[in-house]
Amino acid sequence: MEEKKSFNILFGDYIIENSYPAAVRLNEIFDKSFVDSFMDHEQMKELHKWRAEFLVFLGEAVKKNDMESVWDNITQWATVSGTVAVDFQLSLDEALKTLTSWRTVLWDMAIEIIKEYNIKGEDVIVVNRIIDPLIDHAGYIFSISFVENHRKTLELAQKAIQEYSVPVVSLTDEIAILPLIGDLDTHRAKILKENTLNSCADLENQFLIIDLSGVPMMDTMVANELFQVTNSLKLIGVETILTGLRPEIAQAIVHLGINFDGILVEKSLKNALRSLTNVQNV
Repeated sequence: MEEKKSFNILFGDYIIENSYPAAVRLNEIFDKSFVDSFMDHEQMKELHKWRAEFLVFLGEAVKKNDMESVWDNITQWATVSGTVAVDFQLSLDEALKTLTSWRTVLWDMAIEIIKEYNIKGEDVIVVNRIIDPLIDHAGYIFSISFVENHRKTLELAQKAIQEYSVPVVSLTDEIAILPLIGDLDTHRAKILKENTLNSCADLENQFLIIDLSGVPMMDTMVANELFQVTNSLKLIGVETILTGLRPEIAQAIVHLGINFDGILVEKSLKNALRSLTNVQNV
């Protein structure tokens, strides 16, 4: 006589065999509004496969009555899911709401097996002790991955914005300009130094006009960074011309005792271009 299969094996096999249609149901019924907000038709097919894979992992764990057998697979799956969610610009709270949908789909599947085979309540509890921790673990890893990748994305965006805030623009083959607008804090001044050196090295310009007319004030640290920029540029063969120094900034520089001897200072951009034109014509 054929040995009666346990609920673990019956339900595990059922999850694995029906993983794809269950994933379709998950996406097109339970999470439809959420999924439709960021997926097109072709992407939906890939999402079906991706979510079916998670269901297969759960089915294998249930069948073997062993969470550890799929723990690493689920960790990797959730890590990738968190990264992709950031790429799709999803919100973490909306994504985590789908954990309820996973449980609903799974227990709808379980009910079919329970009715057909008259499963005991204690057997269902045993399976629940496998499924729930794995779904919770997936949610935990997803959250960690999401937050970490979101942080990296914000840092890259911030860096890009800061780099755009110190643009070196080529005027001629020999002359470039760096117009600065807004407050110069220490962090932005350091980015200014790095970006300016790299840009001038790429442009191979001989002169760089740093226009400070849009800078309302600078402190000791920022003035020192600016001084270091001019000295560093000199080492790679670029002469610096400062323009647009406000009277209050000029007074602050003198008061701070920072020595800008040897650095050409002009009242305006127009004067700087005229001076450089005269130098080049000599």
